[in-house]
Amino acid sequence: MSLTSALLTAQASLQARSAEIAINTQNIANVNNRSYSRQTAVVSTIVTDSNNSIYVSNAQRAANRTALEAVIGNGSTATATETYATLLDRLGTTTSDPFSGGISSNLGSLESDLRAYANDPTNLVLGQTVVNTSNELVTNLRNASRSVQNLRTEADASMEASVENINTLLADLEKVNTKIVKGTASGDDVNALLDQRDQQLLALSQEIGIEIVYRDNNDIALYTDSGITLFETSPREVTFAPTAAYDANVTGNDVYVDGIAVAGPNATKPISGGKLAGYAQLRDVTANTLQTQLDETANALIDIFKEVDQVGGGADQTGLFDWPGGPGMPTATDVPGLAANISVNAAVDPAQGGDLDVFRNGGINGANYVYNTAGTDGFAQRLNDTVDGMTAGRTFDPASGVNPNSSLLTFSTNSTSWYSAERQRSTDIALVDSAAFNSSVDTLSNTTGVNLDTEMQRMLEIENAYSASASLLNTIDEMFKELLATVR
Repeated sequence: MSLTSALLTAQASLQARSAEIAINTQNIANVNNRSYSRQTAVVSTIVTDSNNSIYVSNAQRAANRTALEAVIGNGSTATATETYATLLDRLGTTTSDPFSGGISSNLGSLESDLRAYANDPTNLVLGQTVVNTSNELVTNLRNASRSVQNLRTEADASMEASVENINTLLADLEKVNTKIVKGTASGDDVNALLDQRDQQLLALSQEIGIEIVYRDNNDIALYTDSGITLFETSPREVTFAPTAAYDANVTGNDVYVDGIAVAGPNATKPISGGKLAGYAQLRDVTANTLQTQLDETANALIDIFKEVDQVGGGADQTGLFDWPGGPGMPTATDVPGLAANISVNAAVDPAQGGDLDVFRNGGINGANYVYNTAGTDGFAQRLNDTVDGMTAGRTFDPASGVNPNSSLLTFSTNSTSWYSAERQRSTDIALVDSAAFNSSVDTLSNTTGVNLDTEMQRMLEIENAYSASASLLNTIDEMFKELLATVR
Protein backbone atom coordinates (compact mmCIF):
# COMPACT_ATOMS: atom_id res chain seq x y z
CA MET A 1 0.00 0.00 0.00
CA SER A 2 1.35 3.46 -0.89
CA LEU A 3 1.62 6.23 1.65
CA THR A 4 -1.17 8.10 -0.12
CA SER A 5 -3.49 5.10 0.14
CA ALA A 6 -2.59 4.66 3.79
CA LEU A 7 -3.26 8.36 4.40
CA LEU A 8 -6.67 8.17 2.78
CA THR A 9 -7.53 5.03 4.76
CA ALA A 10 -6.52 6.68 8.05
CA GLN A 11 -8.56 9.80 7.24
CA ALA A 12 -11.63 7.67 6.39
CA SER A 13 -11.19 5.76 9.64
CA LEU A 14 -11.08 9.00 11.65
CA GLN A 15 -14.22 10.25 9.94
CA ALA A 16 -15.99 6.94 10.66
CA ARG A 17 -14.94 7.06 14.32
CA SER A 18 -16.21 10.64 14.57
CA ALA A 19 -19.60 9.57 13.18
CA GLU A 20 -19.71 6.67 15.64
CA ILE A 21 -18.93 9.00 18.54
CA ALA A 22 -21.76 11.33 17.47
CA ILE A 23 -24.24 8.43 17.50
CA ASN A 24 -22.86 7.13 20.80
CA THR A 25 -23.15 10.58 22.37
CA GLN A 26 -26.73 10.88 21.14
CA ASN A 27 -27.58 7.55 22.78
CA ILE A 28 -26.07 8.63 26.10
CA ALA A 29 -27.96 11.93 25.98
CA ASN A 30 -31.23 9.98 25.65
CA VAL A 31 -30.54 7.39 28.34
CA ASN A 32 -33.62 8.51 30.33
CA ASN A 33 -35.82 9.15 27.30
CA ARG A 34 -38.27 6.22 27.14
CA SER A 35 -39.48 7.31 23.72
CA TYR A 36 -36.02 7.01 22.20
CA SER A 37 -34.74 3.87 20.48
CA ARG A 38 -31.05 3.11 20.68
CA GLN A 39 -29.07 3.65 17.46
CA THR A 40 -25.93 1.94 16.22
CA ALA A 41 -23.54 2.98 13.49
CA VAL A 42 -23.43 0.78 10.41
CA VAL A 43 -19.74 0.80 9.40
CA SER A 44 -18.90 -0.21 5.83
CA THR A 45 -15.57 -0.77 4.07
CA ILE A 46 -14.99 -0.40 0.35
CA VAL A 47 -11.83 -2.16 -0.85
CA THR A 48 -10.21 -0.96 -4.09
CA ASP A 49 -6.83 -1.50 -5.70
CA SER A 50 -5.66 1.91 -4.53
CA ASN A 51 -7.03 2.09 -0.98
CA ASN A 52 -9.65 0.96 1.57
CA SER A 53 -12.46 3.41 2.35
CA ILE A 54 -14.09 3.10 5.79
CA TYR A 55 -17.31 5.03 6.43
CA VAL A 56 -20.56 5.03 8.45
CA SER A 57 -23.29 4.33 5.95
CA ASN A 58 -26.21 5.01 8.32
CA ALA A 59 -27.45 4.90 11.91
CA GLN A 60 -29.46 1.75 12.49
CA ARG A 61 -32.37 2.08 14.91
CA ALA A 62 -32.93 -0.71 17.43
CA ALA A 63 -36.45 -2.00 16.84
CA ASN A 64 -38.52 -4.95 17.97
CA ARG A 65 -41.98 -4.96 16.45
CA THR A 66 -43.13 -7.93 18.51
CA ALA A 67 -42.12 -6.25 21.77
CA LEU A 68 -43.66 -2.93 20.67
CA GLU A 69 -46.93 -4.58 19.76
CA ALA A 70 -46.96 -6.34 23.14
CA VAL A 71 -46.53 -2.98 24.88
CA ILE A 72 -49.31 -1.44 22.81
CA GLY A 73 -51.69 -4.37 23.31
CA ASN A 74 -51.00 -4.82 27.03
CA GLY A 75 -51.07 -1.10 27.63
CA SER A 76 -54.41 -0.75 25.88
CA THR A 77 -55.92 -3.56 27.95
CA ALA A 78 -54.46 -2.21 31.19
CA THR A 79 -55.85 1.25 30.47
CA ALA A 80 -59.35 -0.16 29.86
CA THR A 81 -59.41 -2.18 33.08
CA GLU A 82 -57.81 0.57 35.17
CA THR A 83 -60.28 3.16 33.84
CA TYR A 84 -63.23 0.90 34.68
CA ALA A 85 -61.90 -0.02 38.14
CA THR A 86 -61.17 3.62 39.04
CA LEU A 87 -64.65 4.80 38.08
CA LEU A 88 -66.36 1.90 39.86
CA ASP A 89 -64.30 2.50 43.00
CA ARG A 90 -65.70 6.00 43.36
CA LEU A 91 -69.13 4.69 44.29
CA GLY A 92 -67.98 3.17 47.55
CA THR A 93 -65.13 4.39 49.71
CA THR A 94 -66.48 3.60 53.19
CA THR A 95 -68.78 0.93 54.65
CA SER A 96 -71.45 3.59 55.24
CA ASP A 97 -71.71 4.43 51.53
CA PRO A 98 -74.93 3.23 49.86
CA PHE A 99 -73.14 0.67 47.69
CA SER A 100 -70.82 -0.56 50.41
CA GLY A 101 -73.53 -1.52 52.88
CA GLY A 102 -75.32 1.72 53.71
CA ILE A 103 -78.67 0.76 52.15
CA SER A 104 -78.51 -2.79 53.41
CA SER A 105 -77.77 -1.46 56.88
CA ASN A 106 -80.70 0.96 56.66
CA LEU A 107 -83.07 -1.86 55.73
CA GLY A 108 -81.83 -3.98 58.62
CA SER A 109 -82.34 -1.06 60.99
CA LEU A 110 -85.82 -0.44 59.59
CA GLU A 111 -86.85 -4.04 60.21
CA SER A 112 -85.45 -3.90 63.75
CA ASP A 113 -87.20 -0.58 64.47
CA LEU A 114 -90.50 -1.95 63.11
CA ARG A 115 -90.26 -4.98 65.38
CA ALA A 116 -89.61 -2.74 68.38
CA TYR A 117 -92.55 -0.52 67.44
CA ALA A 118 -94.81 -3.57 66.94
CA ASN A 119 -93.92 -4.78 70.44
CA ASP A 120 -94.90 -1.40 71.91
CA PRO A 121 -97.32 0.17 69.38
CA THR A 122 -98.39 3.00 71.68
CA ASN A 123 -94.84 4.31 71.98
CA LEU A 124 -94.70 7.24 69.58
CA VAL A 125 -90.95 7.60 70.13
CA LEU A 126 -90.50 4.19 68.52
CA GLY A 127 -92.82 5.25 65.73
CA GLN A 128 -90.74 8.37 65.13
CA THR A 129 -87.61 6.19 65.03
CA VAL A 130 -89.19 4.18 62.21
CA VAL A 131 -89.88 7.39 60.29
CA ASN A 132 -86.35 8.68 60.89
CA THR A 133 -84.81 5.42 59.67
CA SER A 134 -87.11 5.49 56.64
CA ASN A 135 -86.00 9.03 55.80
CA GLU A 136 -82.36 7.99 56.04
CA LEU A 137 -83.08 5.01 53.81
CA VAL A 138 -84.78 7.01 51.05
CA THR A 139 -82.04 9.64 51.23
CA ASN A 140 -79.44 6.94 50.65
CA LEU A 141 -81.44 5.52 47.75
CA ARG A 142 -81.79 8.92 46.12
CA ASN A 143 -78.12 9.76 46.67
CA ALA A 144 -77.03 6.39 45.31
CA SER A 145 -79.15 6.84 42.19
CA ARG A 146 -77.75 10.33 41.72
CA SER A 147 -74.20 9.01 42.10
CA VAL A 148 -74.78 6.34 39.47
CA GLN A 149 -76.19 8.78 36.95
CA ASN A 150 -73.53 11.41 37.69
CA LEU A 151 -70.91 8.76 37.04
CA ARG A 152 -72.58 7.87 33.74
CA THR A 153 -72.54 11.56 32.82
CA GLU A 154 -68.86 11.78 33.71
CA ALA A 155 -68.06 8.65 31.69
CA ASP A 156 -69.94 10.08 28.71
CA ALA A 157 -67.98 13.35 28.88
CA SER A 158 -64.75 11.36 29.10
CA MET A 159 -65.79 9.38 26.03
CA GLU A 160 -66.23 12.65 24.15
CA ALA A 161 -62.76 13.82 25.21
CA SER A 162 -61.29 10.45 24.24
CA VAL A 163 -62.82 10.63 20.76
CA GLU A 164 -61.39 14.14 20.31
CA ASN A 165 -57.95 12.85 21.33
CA ILE A 166 -58.23 9.95 18.90
CA ASN A 167 -59.01 12.22 15.97
CA THR A 168 -56.16 14.57 16.90
CA LEU A 169 -53.70 11.70 17.25
CA LEU A 170 -54.77 10.21 13.92
CA ALA A 171 -54.31 13.56 12.17
CA ASP A 172 -50.83 13.94 13.66
CA LEU A 173 -50.01 10.34 12.81
CA GLU A 174 -50.90 10.93 9.18
CA LYS A 175 -48.37 13.77 8.93
CA VAL A 176 -45.56 11.77 10.54
CA ASN A 177 -46.33 8.60 8.62
CA THR A 178 -46.28 10.47 5.31
CA LYS A 179 -42.84 11.87 6.12
CA ILE A 180 -41.59 8.41 7.09
CA VAL A 181 -42.79 6.79 3.87
CA LYS A 182 -41.33 9.53 1.68
CA GLY A 183 -38.07 9.67 3.66
CA THR A 184 -37.62 5.90 3.55
CA ALA A 185 -38.22 5.82 -0.19
CA SER A 186 -35.60 8.54 -0.76
CA GLY A 187 -33.04 7.03 1.66
CA ASP A 188 -33.26 9.76 4.30
CA ASP A 189 -32.67 9.19 8.02
CA VAL A 190 -36.16 8.65 9.48
CA ASN A 191 -35.14 7.21 12.85
CA ALA A 192 -36.40 10.20 14.86
CA LEU A 193 -39.68 10.11 12.96
CA LEU A 194 -40.07 6.40 13.69
CA ASP A 195 -39.56 7.10 17.41
CA GLN A 196 -42.18 9.84 17.19
CA ARG A 197 -44.64 7.54 15.44
CA ASP A 198 -44.16 4.82 18.05
CA GLN A 199 -45.11 7.29 20.76
CA GLN A 200 -48.16 8.34 18.80
CA LEU A 201 -49.21 4.71 18.51
CA LEU A 202 -48.74 4.20 22.24
CA ALA A 203 -50.81 7.30 23.00
CA LEU A 204 -53.52 6.20 20.58
CA SER A 205 -53.68 2.74 22.15
CA GLN A 206 -54.44 4.35 25.51
CA GLU A 207 -57.66 5.71 24.01
CA ILE A 208 -58.76 2.80 21.82
CA GLY A 209 -57.54 -0.75 21.21
CA ILE A 210 -55.53 -0.96 17.98
CA GLU A 211 -53.84 -3.49 15.72
CA ILE A 212 -50.87 -2.50 13.49
CA VAL A 213 -50.09 -3.77 10.01
CA TYR A 214 -46.64 -2.86 8.62
CA ARG A 215 -46.21 -2.20 4.91
CA ASP A 216 -43.46 -1.24 2.45
CA ASN A 217 -41.30 1.84 3.09
CA ASN A 218 -42.09 1.75 6.84
CA ASP A 219 -45.74 2.52 6.09
CA ILE A 220 -48.44 1.29 8.49
CA ALA A 221 -52.18 0.68 8.56
CA LEU A 222 -54.22 0.65 11.77
CA TYR A 223 -57.32 -1.27 12.76
CA THR A 224 -59.32 -1.29 15.97
CA ASP A 225 -58.84 -4.40 18.08
CA SER A 226 -62.28 -5.42 16.81
CA GLY A 227 -61.14 -5.26 13.17
CA ILE A 228 -62.45 -1.90 11.90
CA THR A 229 -60.13 0.21 9.72
CA LEU A 230 -58.88 3.18 11.72
CA PHE A 231 -56.03 4.45 9.54
CA GLU A 232 -54.90 3.49 6.06
CA THR A 233 -52.99 6.26 4.27
CA SER A 234 -55.46 8.64 5.87
CA PRO A 235 -57.50 8.54 9.11
CA ARG A 236 -61.04 7.23 9.24
CA GLU A 237 -63.65 9.40 10.92
CA VAL A 238 -64.32 8.70 14.60
CA THR A 239 -67.60 10.23 15.81
CA PHE A 240 -69.61 10.45 19.00
CA ALA A 241 -72.63 12.50 20.07
CA PRO A 242 -72.33 13.28 23.79
CA THR A 243 -75.26 13.33 26.21
CA ALA A 244 -75.36 16.31 28.56
CA ALA A 245 -77.07 14.61 31.52
CA TYR A 246 -78.24 11.14 32.46
CA ASP A 247 -81.08 9.53 34.36
CA ALA A 248 -82.22 5.93 34.49
CA ASN A 249 -84.27 6.35 31.30
CA VAL A 250 -81.46 7.81 29.17
CA THR A 251 -79.41 5.54 26.93
CA GLY A 252 -75.93 6.70 25.93
CA ASN A 253 -74.89 7.08 22.31
CA ASP A 254 -72.44 4.86 20.43
CA VAL A 255 -68.92 5.66 19.26
CA TYR A 256 -68.51 5.11 15.53
CA VAL A 257 -65.37 4.39 13.52
CA ASP A 258 -65.88 4.77 9.79
CA GLY A 259 -69.63 4.53 10.39
CA ILE A 260 -69.48 1.31 12.46
CA ALA A 261 -70.39 1.31 16.17
CA VAL A 262 -67.39 0.15 18.22
CA ALA A 263 -68.42 1.27 21.73
CA GLY A 264 -71.81 1.80 23.32
CA PRO A 265 -75.03 -0.16 23.87
CA ASN A 266 -75.49 -0.93 20.17
CA ALA A 267 -71.88 -1.64 19.23
CA THR A 268 -71.68 -4.27 16.49
CA LYS A 269 -67.88 -4.44 16.64
CA PRO A 270 -67.10 -3.60 20.28
CA ILE A 271 -63.53 -2.70 21.16
CA SER A 272 -61.91 -4.26 24.22
CA GLY A 273 -58.95 -1.94 24.83
CA GLY A 274 -58.33 1.69 25.69
CA LYS A 275 -60.16 4.21 27.84
CA LEU A 276 -63.19 4.11 25.57
CA ALA A 277 -63.81 0.45 26.42
CA GLY A 278 -63.58 1.16 30.17
CA TYR A 279 -65.89 4.17 29.99
CA ALA A 280 -68.48 2.29 27.91
CA GLN A 281 -68.43 -0.72 30.25
CA LEU A 282 -69.19 1.48 33.24
CA ARG A 283 -71.71 3.76 31.51
CA ASP A 284 -73.74 1.17 29.63
CA VAL A 285 -73.47 -2.04 31.65
CA THR A 286 -72.38 -1.82 35.28
CA ALA A 287 -74.10 1.47 36.08
CA ASN A 288 -77.36 0.15 34.63
CA THR A 289 -77.10 -2.98 36.77
CA LEU A 290 -76.55 -0.89 39.90
CA GLN A 291 -79.46 1.39 39.00
CA THR A 292 -81.71 -1.63 38.54
CA GLN A 293 -80.76 -2.88 42.01
CA LEU A 294 -81.66 0.51 43.50
CA ASP A 295 -84.93 0.79 41.60
CA GLU A 296 -85.98 -2.74 42.54
CA THR A 297 -85.28 -1.95 46.18
CA ALA A 298 -87.39 1.21 45.99
CA ASN A 299 -90.20 -0.61 44.20
CA ALA A 300 -90.23 -3.39 46.81
CA LEU A 301 -90.41 -0.85 49.64
CA ILE A 302 -93.39 0.92 48.12
CA ASP A 303 -95.10 -2.41 47.51
CA ILE A 304 -94.44 -3.87 50.99
CA PHE A 305 -95.70 -0.77 52.81
CA LYS A 306 -98.63 -0.03 50.49
CA GLU A 307 -102.21 0.27 51.73
CA VAL A 308 -104.84 -2.17 50.49
CA ASP A 309 -108.55 -1.27 50.39
CA GLN A 310 -110.05 -3.06 53.42
CA VAL A 311 -113.60 -2.66 52.18
CA GLY A 312 -112.88 -4.04 48.72
CA GLY A 313 -112.86 -2.75 45.17
CA GLY A 314 -110.32 0.04 45.50
CA ALA A 315 -106.86 0.04 43.97
CA ASP A 316 -103.77 -0.38 46.10
CA GLN A 317 -102.32 2.96 47.27
CA THR A 318 -98.91 4.05 48.56
CA GLY A 319 -98.30 3.85 52.30
CA LEU A 320 -95.20 4.74 54.32
CA PHE A 321 -93.17 5.15 51.12
CA ASP A 322 -94.34 7.39 48.31
CA TRP A 323 -93.23 8.56 44.86
CA PRO A 324 -94.20 11.44 42.52
CA GLY A 325 -96.91 9.29 40.87
CA GLY A 326 -98.54 8.46 44.22
CA PRO A 327 -100.89 7.62 45.73
CA GLY A 328 -101.17 5.24 42.79
CA MET A 329 -98.71 2.35 42.69
CA PRO A 330 -95.84 2.44 40.17
CA THR A 331 -96.14 0.23 37.09
CA ALA A 332 -93.31 -1.66 35.38
CA THR A 333 -92.59 1.32 33.13
CA ASP A 334 -92.35 3.61 36.18
CA VAL A 335 -89.74 1.52 37.97
CA PRO A 336 -86.61 2.73 36.08
CA GLY A 337 -85.42 5.75 38.07
CA LEU A 338 -87.79 5.09 40.98
CA ALA A 339 -84.93 5.13 43.51
CA ALA A 340 -84.21 8.74 42.59
CA ASN A 341 -87.75 9.80 43.51
CA ILE A 342 -88.83 7.65 46.46
CA SER A 343 -89.78 9.53 49.62
CA VAL A 344 -91.42 9.08 53.00
CA ASN A 345 -95.14 9.83 52.73
CA ALA A 346 -95.85 13.32 54.07
CA ALA A 347 -99.08 12.04 55.63
CA VAL A 348 -96.99 9.89 58.03
CA ASP A 349 -93.99 12.14 58.76
CA PRO A 350 -94.66 14.65 61.61
CA ALA A 351 -91.88 16.86 60.22
CA GLN A 352 -94.05 17.29 57.11
CA GLY A 353 -97.28 17.77 59.05
CA GLY A 354 -98.17 14.07 59.07
CA ASP A 355 -99.51 11.73 61.76
CA LEU A 356 -97.66 8.62 62.97
CA ASP A 357 -100.93 6.88 63.84
CA VAL A 358 -102.03 6.57 60.20
CA PHE A 359 -99.04 4.38 59.50
CA ARG A 360 -99.76 2.02 62.41
CA ASN A 361 -103.54 2.02 61.95
CA GLY A 362 -103.80 2.65 58.21
CA GLY A 363 -105.99 5.27 56.57
CA ILE A 364 -103.39 7.35 54.75
CA ASN A 365 -105.66 7.09 51.72
CA GLY A 366 -109.01 7.43 53.47
CA ALA A 367 -111.45 5.44 55.55
CA ASN A 368 -111.51 2.42 53.22
CA TYR A 369 -107.81 1.87 53.91
CA VAL A 370 -108.04 1.82 57.71
CA TYR A 371 -106.74 -1.45 59.17
CA ASN A 372 -107.49 -0.73 62.85
CA THR A 373 -111.22 -0.31 62.37
CA ALA A 374 -111.88 -1.04 66.05
CA GLY A 375 -109.52 1.73 67.15
CA THR A 376 -107.58 -0.58 69.45
CA ASP A 377 -104.73 1.22 71.25
CA GLY A 378 -102.36 -1.75 71.11
CA PHE A 379 -103.04 -2.54 67.43
CA ALA A 380 -99.84 -3.95 65.91
CA GLN A 381 -101.04 -6.14 63.04
CA ARG A 382 -100.21 -3.54 60.42
CA LEU A 383 -96.65 -3.22 61.77
CA ASN A 384 -96.14 -6.97 61.93
CA ASP A 385 -97.38 -7.34 58.35
CA THR A 386 -94.70 -4.93 57.11
CA VAL A 387 -92.00 -6.82 59.01
CA ASP A 388 -93.19 -10.05 57.40
CA GLY A 389 -93.21 -8.32 54.02
CA MET A 390 -89.54 -7.38 54.36
CA THR A 391 -88.56 -11.00 55.04
CA ALA A 392 -91.00 -12.70 52.66
CA GLY A 393 -89.85 -14.02 49.30
CA ARG A 394 -90.60 -11.97 46.18
CA THR A 395 -89.41 -11.72 42.60
CA PHE A 396 -86.97 -9.05 41.41
CA ASP A 397 -85.81 -8.08 37.93
CA PRO A 398 -83.11 -10.53 36.72
CA ALA A 399 -81.31 -7.52 35.21
CA SER A 400 -80.29 -6.66 38.77
CA GLY A 401 -77.51 -9.24 38.44
CA VAL A 402 -78.34 -11.07 41.67
CA ASN A 403 -80.74 -13.86 42.69
CA PRO A 404 -84.17 -12.55 41.58
CA ASN A 405 -86.06 -14.78 44.05
CA SER A 406 -85.41 -13.60 47.59
CA SER A 407 -86.67 -11.34 50.32
CA LEU A 408 -86.03 -7.60 50.22
CA LEU A 409 -83.46 -7.88 53.01
CA THR A 410 -81.62 -10.71 51.25
CA PHE A 411 -81.81 -8.90 47.91
CA SER A 412 -80.21 -5.81 49.43
CA THR A 413 -77.45 -7.89 51.03
CA ASN A 414 -76.84 -9.64 47.71
CA SER A 415 -76.67 -6.27 45.94
CA THR A 416 -74.03 -5.05 48.37
CA SER A 417 -72.08 -8.28 47.86
CA TRP A 418 -72.41 -7.92 44.09
CA TYR A 419 -70.91 -4.45 44.15
CA SER A 420 -68.13 -5.47 46.53
CA ALA A 421 -67.27 -8.50 44.40
CA GLU A 422 -67.33 -6.52 41.16
CA ARG A 423 -65.21 -3.80 42.71
CA GLN A 424 -62.65 -6.33 43.95
CA ARG A 425 -62.69 -8.24 40.66
CA SER A 426 -62.08 -5.10 38.63
CA THR A 427 -59.23 -4.06 40.91
CA ASP A 428 -57.59 -7.48 40.72
CA ILE A 429 -57.85 -7.60 36.93
CA ALA A 430 -56.45 -4.07 36.66
CA LEU A 431 -53.45 -5.06 38.80
CA VAL A 432 -52.77 -8.15 36.68
CA ASP A 433 -53.07 -6.19 33.44
CA SER A 434 -50.83 -3.45 34.80
CA ALA A 435 -48.17 -6.02 35.72
CA ALA A 436 -48.33 -7.50 32.21
CA PHE A 437 -47.95 -4.04 30.71
CA ASN A 438 -44.97 -3.16 32.91
CA SER A 439 -43.33 -6.46 32.03
CA SER A 440 -43.74 -5.82 28.30
CA VAL A 441 -42.36 -2.29 28.74
CA ASP A 442 -39.27 -3.74 30.43
CA THR A 443 -38.84 -6.25 27.61
CA LEU A 444 -39.05 -3.50 24.99
CA SER A 445 -36.70 -1.27 26.96
CA ASN A 446 -34.14 -4.06 27.27
CA THR A 447 -34.31 -4.59 23.52
CA THR A 448 -34.42 -1.04 22.21
CA GLY A 449 -33.53 1.22 25.13
CA VAL A 450 -30.19 2.75 26.02
CA ASN A 451 -27.98 1.02 28.60
CA LEU A 452 -25.55 3.55 30.00
CA ASP A 453 -22.89 0.98 30.93
CA THR A 454 -22.95 -0.51 27.44
CA GLU A 455 -22.74 2.91 25.81
CA MET A 456 -19.83 4.00 27.99
CA GLN A 457 -17.98 0.81 27.15
CA ARG A 458 -18.70 1.41 23.48
CA MET A 459 -17.38 4.95 23.81
CA LEU A 460 -14.06 3.63 25.15
CA GLU A 461 -13.83 1.22 22.22
CA ILE A 462 -14.48 4.04 19.74
CA GLU A 463 -11.96 6.29 21.47
CA ASN A 464 -9.32 3.53 21.28
CA ALA A 465 -10.06 3.02 17.60
CA TYR A 466 -9.90 6.76 17.07
CA SER A 467 -6.54 6.93 18.86
CA ALA A 468 -5.21 4.10 16.72
CA SER A 469 -6.29 5.88 13.53
CA ALA A 470 -4.78 9.14 14.80
CA SER A 471 -1.50 7.34 15.59
CA LEU A 472 -1.46 5.85 12.11
CA LEU A 473 -2.03 9.29 10.66
CA ASN A 474 0.87 10.69 12.72
CA THR A 475 3.10 7.85 11.59
CA ILE A 476 2.25 8.51 7.94
CA ASP A 477 2.91 12.21 8.51
CA GLU A 478 6.37 11.43 9.91
CA MET A 479 7.11 9.15 6.97
CA PHE A 480 6.12 11.89 4.55
CA LYS A 481 8.42 14.33 6.36
CA GLU A 482 11.35 11.90 6.15
CA LEU A 483 10.65 11.25 2.51
CA LEU A 484 10.55 14.94 1.71
CA ALA A 485 13.76 15.47 3.70
CA THR A 486 15.65 12.89 1.60
CA VAL A 487 14.40 14.49 -1.62
CA ARG A 488 15.98 17.78 -0.61
